Amino acid sequence: MAQPQEGDLVGGRYRLLRASGARWRARDEDSGEQVSLERTRVSSAQDAADRVAAFDRRRTEHARRRAAAQRSSANLVLADELVADQDVLWSVTRLVEGRTLEEDVAAYGPVPETTATPIAEDLLRALAVAHREGIAHGGVSPQVVRLTGSGEAVLTGFDTPLGDPAYRAPEHDEEAPTAAGDVHALGTTLQHALTGRQPGQADDAPAGELGRLIARMRGADPARRPSAAEALRLLQAPAAEPPATIAEPTETTPYRVLPVVGVLVAIGLLLVSIIGISQVDTSDDSTSDSDEASTTTSSYDSTSSYDWDESDSYEYDSTETTTSTTDSTEEAFEDVEEGSCLPVYQDGEGEWNTSTPPDAVPCNDKTAGVFKVISTSLDSSECTSGSSDYVPWSYTGDSGYTTTLCLDRVWVPRYCVLAETTPDGGVQIGTTTAVDCDETELPGHYNTVLVVSSVKNDPNASCASSSSDTTRYFSLPADEGASLVCLTFPA
Repeated sequence: MAQPQEGDLVGGRYRLLRASGARWRARDEDSGEQVSLERTRVSSAQDAADRVAAFDRRRTEHARRRAAAQRSSANLVLADELVADQDVLWSVTRLVEGRTLEEDVAAYGPVPETTATPIAEDLLRALAVAHREGIAHGGVSPQVVRLTGSGEAVLTGFDTPLGDPAYRAPEHDEEAPTAAGDVHALGTTLQHALTGRQPGQADDAPAGELGRLIARMRGADPARRPSAAEALRLLQAPAAEPPATIAEPTETTPYRVLPVVGVLVAIGLLLVSIIGISQVDTSDDSTSDSDEASTTTSSYDSTSSYDWDESDSYEYDSTETTTSTTDSTEEAFEDVEEGSCLPVYQDGEGEWNTSTPPDAVPCNDKTAGVFKVISTSLDSSECTSGSSDYVPWSYTGDSGYTTTLCLDRVWVPRYCVLAETTPDGGVQIGTTTAVDCDETELPGHYNTVLVVSSVKNDPNASCASSSSDTTRYFSLPADEGASLVCLTFPA
């Protein structure tokens, strides 16, 4: 069949908007929402039709499990629909953009362990949730792992033949994929990420904590491999903070506890308030008029007792109470600590990706946007550095007080920022931005995207990897001029 083109309508419903390899951003003409479509060629038109029919038969049966899995993990992307077009199978999912792990390794080489570890955590978390709901993948490989602009790894390719067969477990059965087979395939996928080698080229596990876990995940005996949840716990075990527990596969339904606790606490506070009001000393009838007009306080005597009389009553006087509100955003800004790191970035139009400071992350967190808090007490005009890479983030609360966070970007290789090419061949780099590396609809005045190729500790170093490297690089100083950030156009 002919290659798909922008504007084509797939399955009478999905309008193709923009391609990135075999992946397309599309518009659902029924809902108006944008979705992701991925195409793969199968053996025949009948094969494509059979796969769609099998998916439709399972749709109702698996609806609850699929919905529960996707609610539990943002790193999990399940197909919402399959569409057959002759011998091509289209998989429709929620909109997910970013390069695949396969594309990343091909363009930039092996992934450092510090970057691969959070990728492994995201993928193990996704598999653990899927397996808990009784859903096996059957085709985990670098082709179905997507690296988003926000630094997350997501697992796609469920219900489709997208995965590379070379990554499958030795005991793989296409008709009956297993959780143990998925764990083996993910181990092989992570080994490829760390080494850049294809399966079979060299099967020695890489060194390090992640390498040792990969060796266990790729064990020959399926019964002795860790489950995805066990592997996640093993990977997180060296961390200082205890890992979140992901339950093994069960049919139990999770319940939210925090709202219940909140209600109980509120009830307890109400009872304390009632008892406290009842114990205000009102027995002194000789109190002067001037005393009655003043603010009354009472002290609690632990030796006294109080007998409840049902005839007692308390008449509410609205003049005795005042209503106060708190500005939660102001409190969040005030709670930020100097030296902490925040996962934030700007969208290219001067707005931060969040209005409230999020929870801090490790400063070596391998995500697209991480800023270190240099100061919480400077004015915005004082937030400057020798390398001009500090940026202020200010908020004026209901109290009238302005809190300014002075931020310094932590540059992470392999992630992309917005830029503007200039007529003289140079570029203006959006040093506070983050964006998907294959994004083409760019905000504001930006007209291109650059990827961070490396960060040099020597500010006088060359960005080129060797004398024969002809790649065009752009650079900027960082860390008060002590470092050099090298950028280039994405591959």
